[in-house]
Amino acid sequence: MISMAFTMLSHDGPKFLAMVLAIAMAAFLTQNQASFLVSFLAMSDSQIRDVREADLWVMDSSTECFDQAKPLKDTAAEIVRGFPGVKWALTLLKVDAPARTEAGKLSSVTILGVPEQSKVGEPRMNIGDSSVLDERDSAVIDPGGMALLYPGETFRPGMRIRIHDKWLQIKGVSNASPPFTGFPIIHVSHSTAIQLNRAESRCTTFVVGRFEADADRGKVTREIRAATGWKALTREEFEEASSRFYMDQGVPHLFYITITVGLIVGAAFSGQTFLMFVKENARAFTTLKVLGFTHGQLAVMVATMAGIVVVLGLALGTMLAVGTSFSAATMPFFRSLYLPWQVTLLCCISIGLITLITAGFAFKKVLNLEPADVFRS
Repeated sequence: MISMAFTMLSHDGPKFLAMVLAIAMAAFLTQNQASFLVSFLAMSDSQIRDVREADLWVMDSSTECFDQAKPLKDTAAEIVRGFPGVKWALTLLKVDAPARTEAGKLSSVTILGVPEQSKVGEPRMNIGDSSVLDERDSAVIDPGGMALLYPGETFRPGMRIRIHDKWLQIKGVSNASPPFTGFPIIHVSHSTAIQLNRAESRCTTFVVGRFEADADRGKVTREIRAATGWKALTREEFEEASSRFYMDQGVPHLFYITITVGLIVGAAFSGQTFLMFVKENARAFTTLKVLGFTHGQLAVMVATMAGIVVVLGLALGTMLAVGTSFSAATMPFFRSLYLPWQVTLLCCISIGLITLITAGFAFKKVLNLEPADVFRS
């Protein structure tokens, strides 16, 4: 019966191919856009995750995400240290500023100050050693920033970049996670970051810290909020808040629309083609009914046809999505792009169910076929 179903499909090659390609394109489009959406939302909290030592974040009450933060007063770290359950707390300075290379390439950059003593937030390195941050006017840059500011160039220790009126020497390439904004990430020492902080008189963007091992984290953050009026969050809460902030913006909704359109168009095209296939093969189905095939056997045949089309289409679409993700991940700004298996599974289940429902409508037409009407026509 399976061989008979495949024979009927292959007999009408153009429609068979059209159905497979329709499902393949629906699978590719939904998985591709879903992987970009998941990866971009993961970038929204990437700089929070990079501060590996901290599980407590304190910020101004109006701060909604890492990229939009209002500074705290410079005594904030000392105040946070005084709360029971806080093991340590330090200042983290984030500066957004325009930068220019010696070749004249201009871009906004995000500068992160690494405390000289504790090294909290010190980046992992791809090239060089993070200890260069202890040197005067030294910095390290992330791969995306290197590609943007020095396109086509190979890294050379000592490459210079000008921020405001200060020249920094880039002495390494970090492995910093790509940011949602796409701006280059530049790590410098805390003292250098203070010198570059021209837009604000305050030099404390966040207070990062660590809870005592036996501390009630919820109680500690509530006490800090109640006593200071600042927003105190665990790392997980801050990551979730940053993701939620960007999910409410316009860009994710464009991905939602594209994913929905991919499902609808792919299902509609493949479904319409499948219905046309059944209609044009009405004589074959009625012949099988005359030969004694039961409705159950015909249902198995239609389901087998739909299954063959779905499996081939999903396999082709998934291969295209995986290939695209791997290809895009070679670009510095998309280096964190990946295709989660959950996305693939959910997309395949959705498209498979829609196609099987369409096959059910097609089978209803098979049930309504009368041999006399078909052969008379």
